[in-house]
Amino acid sequence: MKKSIIALSLCCVTLFAFLMYQQFSTPATTASEPLTAEEQQEAEDHPLYLVRAVDGVLAIYPYGSDTASEVTDIHLSSLREYDQQLMQRGFPLYSEQDLTMFLEDFGS
Repeated sequence: MKKSIIALSLCCVTLFAFLMYQQFSTPATTASEPLTAEEQQEAEDHPLYLVRAVDGVLAIYPYGSDTASEVTDIHLSSLREYDQQLMQRGFPLYSEQDLTMFLEDFGS
């Protein structure tokens, strides 16, 4: 009897963990209508942000703007040579998710 209770408890915990994984690993759906293929392609073709080096640190610009929306504390000198060259020219980011991932990757 004791083994049955332990096995049932283990199954419940496993099922709960699986359901939580599914809940948080799938993107949330929104109530708005999905983008058409043309709108999605256009959004992917035009960057939202441009990251470039300014005064030795990385700054984030809305694409097409000359005014930084955020100046980070990420020093250009802390990056690899290749990444430094990219940041000198400007590195495009195409979504909010790209921006978040960029900041997480380079900020740590």
